[in-house]
Amino acid sequence: MRVLVTGSAGFIGSHVVEALREHGHEPVGYDVREDPGADVRDPAALARALAGVDAVCHQAAMVGLGNGFADAAEYVSRNDLGTAVLLAAAAGAGVRRLVLAGSMVVYGEGRYTCARH
Repeated sequence: MRVLVTGSAGFIGSHVVEALREHGHEPVGYDVREDPGADVRDPAALARALAGVDAVCHQAAMVGLGNGFADAAEYVSRNDLGTAVLLAAAAGAGVRRLVLAGSMVVYGEGRYTCARH
């Protein structure tokens, strides 16, 4: 199976690429650290990368600890918008298999308490 791995140069993505190879699959790396044009927010670049792909393993994301609301717009652009653009491009390319990874960021910063209920 030919699998596009977004965020392939990151910690998890690089291990996914290795595991796919070990199991006889053909990983296709897609990461702005290796290719500045490999942006998940770029529909044209994604269309090219998705050509002939059977599945997507989406690991690309802005990560980091200690980032606050000042970074919210960039987080939303890279993580939320990037995922939405990737999903639309994958659907347009006929790719029907997706593995989506999350991170601790989905749980929030932990700086605030919730009222008891």
